Amino acid sequence: MFDPAKKMDPAFAPMTKMGSPFALQMEMTGSIDEMNWADPFRPDDTVPEHVKKAVIENLNTMAAHYTYPVGDQELREEVARHVCSKNGVQVTADNITISCGSDNLFSFTMKPFLTPGEKNEVMMPMPSYAHNFAVPPLIGGVSVPVPTYAEDGYKLRIDEFEKRVTDRTRLVVITHPNNPTSTVYTRENLMELADFVIRHDLVLIVDQAFEDTVFDGYEMVCPAALPGMAERTVVLGSLSKGMGLCGFRVAYVVAPVEISNVYQNTAVLFLGAPNTMAQAGALAALRDCSFMEDYRQEYMARARAIYDILSQVPGLKFQMPQSAFYFWIDVSHYGTDEEIVEYLAREAHVLVSGGAMFDEHKFIRLIYGSHRDREACLDAVRRIRDALLRYPGK
Repeated sequence: MFDPAKKMDPAFAPMTKMGSPFALQMEMTGSIDEMNWADPFRPDDTVPEHVKKAVIENLNTMAAHYTYPVGDQELREEVARHVCSKNGVQVTADNITISCGSDNLFSFTMKPFLTPGEKNEVMMPMPSYAHNFAVPPLIGGVSVPVPTYAEDGYKLRIDEFEKRVTDRTRLVVITHPNNPTSTVYTRENLMELADFVIRHDLVLIVDQAFEDTVFDGYEMVCPAALPGMAERTVVLGSLSKGMGLCGFRVAYVVAPVEISNVYQNTAVLFLGAPNTMAQAGALAALRDCSFMEDYRQEYMARARAIYDILSQVPGLKFQMPQSAFYFWIDVSHYGTDEEIVEYLAREAHVLVSGGAMFDEHKFIRLIYGSHRDREACLDAVRRIRDALLRYPGK
């Protein structure tokens, strides 16, 4: 019998035996609150009217045709202005590549720095977004997790990086603000990381998908704006989280021109042209993004309310979020992440993410950005509280 795994890169072969990671979700669809998708206000429609108008106008004109594989020129110029204003990094359209969502950008941006056969290493803090550590082994690299700790707010410990750096290390990859912990790294902490990256002559890739959701009292610092980092930092940006436009699948890469040239010359091979209508909507959203502040305020209000609700459950360990719309919760008092995910799906009719996807089996991630109506979201969290309060044996 033919075994396709024997013809594959060994890094992919184990996946021929895996079931769907969304099996439970597909089974429960229609009868459950999905608080496992980092998709703002899912399943409700929240697309601003001016964005809808731009998409419809494009549908009636250019939607049937490709833009350039690097993205629409007008959109690239608008993204460059956005990056200059928000991140304090001086760039032009030449530094920008538009992509169909940011998930595919992890492999796309890492690959040029990983030479086949050399086992080049990619360092990333843990816990961290799954793509940071899952992608390198699939494209010829080696993932090197660097631990962070709840007791100091999951800050980057440079001594932990120093213990693990080798002459094969090429990249450091971080998600900032962090997913799943919501940590917003301080300027001082990022300057420590920048010093490490420069001293060891590395490249930093920073995923800033949640940069628009930073809560009051925290400063969002783009590492590319720090001294000596513009020439060695690649930034991944997205319209999915802060703008609530996940389904549009529009993201972008910001890179120094020498690296950007590589991305733009290979975009047609690996990315293809982004969706034309979605880019029209993205352009309108960037030109009038005032609606985002309402979203950020809503996330802060929900975080305070949910902190109070979950604090009523003995044994749960968590911190007040600093950004975004998720709680990172230690559930080890009750069971493993897999057990709790299954239990909450059956007993609370709520789906949450197991920590295993972030390589942390003691935790779950609870997305509180679901539903536009706050009470609908809080009602689901109360069901989680009540289910855990009656958890068998506790």
